[in-house]
Amino acid sequence: MKLLNYTSVRYLLFTALIFLISIPVFYVVLNRIFIHAIDRDLYQQAGEIPLHQNHIRSESDLALWKTLDNDLEIIPADSVKFLAGPFTEQRTVPGKEGKQDFRILQKKIHMLGKAYVVQIKSSLIEKEDLVQTILLIQLSLFFLMLIGAVGINYFINKKVWSPFYNTLFFLKNFDLEKTAIGMPENTPIQEFLQLNHSVHQLAVGVRNAYLSQKEFAENASHELQTPLAVLRSKLELLLQEKSLSQSQSMLIDDMYKVIDQLEILNNNLLFLSKMENSQFAFNERFDIGQVAAEVADELSFMMDAKSQKLTMHHDTNVSKSGNKSLFKVLITNLLRNAIQHSAKGSIISIQITETHTTIANPGEPLNINKESIFNRFTKGENQRGNGLGLAIAQKIATLHHLRLDYAYREGRHEFHISG
Repeated sequence: MKLLNYTSVRYLLFTALIFLISIPVFYVVLNRIFIHAIDRDLYQQAGEIPLHQNHIRSESDLALWKTLDNDLEIIPADSVKFLAGPFTEQRTVPGKEGKQDFRILQKKIHMLGKAYVVQIKSSLIEKEDLVQTILLIQLSLFFLMLIGAVGINYFINKKVWSPFYNTLFFLKNFDLEKTAIGMPENTPIQEFLQLNHSVHQLAVGVRNAYLSQKEFAENASHELQTPLAVLRSKLELLLQEKSLSQSQSMLIDDMYKVIDQLEILNNNLLFLSKMENSQFAFNERFDIGQVAAEVADELSFMMDAKSQKLTMHHDTNVSKSGNKSLFKVLITNLLRNAIQHSAKGSIISIQITETHTTIANPGEPLNINKESIFNRFTKGENQRGNGLGLAIAQKIATLHHLRLDYAYREGRHEFHISG
């Protein structure tokens, strides 16, 4: 969920909650105010009854009083239940359907030698109509206010958070290879201005560090090639000496092996640097089975030396877009790793389908954490190599938007390429 929608939705929910609570509260309060006003009028009318009572001299006067005042009922005291305070009662109104609510106040009086109960009534229908009208007006005003508030809040927030989204866009499109880094958009909001300044400083610092590391890796790899070549030539001259003993020759041979390892390490580091600097094109279309067959043919001498066999099963026309040379390095590193870590006479398998490519070999479980198997310079005990082969394979898989995973099942090491 976007930040703008996150705040707007919560503002809307809060406003709706307040509104839902306020409707019944407002209705109850307004109803009580009206009831209180009607009761006050009933008590006022009840206070005026003695004034009219003084003019009643006969039964005809009493009948005339009942006729003239429709809101007044005079009932013998023994035929009605007396209630001290005002109460609400539903009654039928002539000429209208259904019953209506009336507010009634009773008062005891004595006239013409008899006890009567005077009931003063007031219709609540006008009160209900007025309450409904007020509630309708309140609802209309609320929805107008809600729509206006949400709209204003959305557009104001959109404008206020615009510098943030511009900074986010700047970060998403930030490229270390660009020659210049533009400053994020200026804003009058102090917090965003400080954020943009910090982001710009961070971007400049990261790019400078990246360029320095890139230059150092390239220069170091190139510079190492010269002294390694000098060492190799010096050793070759030394081997031509006729006075060398057998032990000295063995030492020189060991030095040759170390130089070979240093050259491989140097080439691998330079190779990783080129990949990280995006110096390879990924616009080729190649057949994975054909690439695997080429790698198997090139490494057949290693398998022959250990009497190993390779079984390959692959679907036809399984192709991939990317860089064929890099993908070939990926398969080469995985197959060479399988050959080196399999015993003599082992059977190594390659399975290629539309969804995945699996290279598996038998062997003992790893003595290292499998989570770090693709990290650089990670090697197990008594393990040869410089620990960069699987790291390079993982990097190539990532550049091809593939996933390289490792698993150990039923005594076999399996590397899965999927994606």
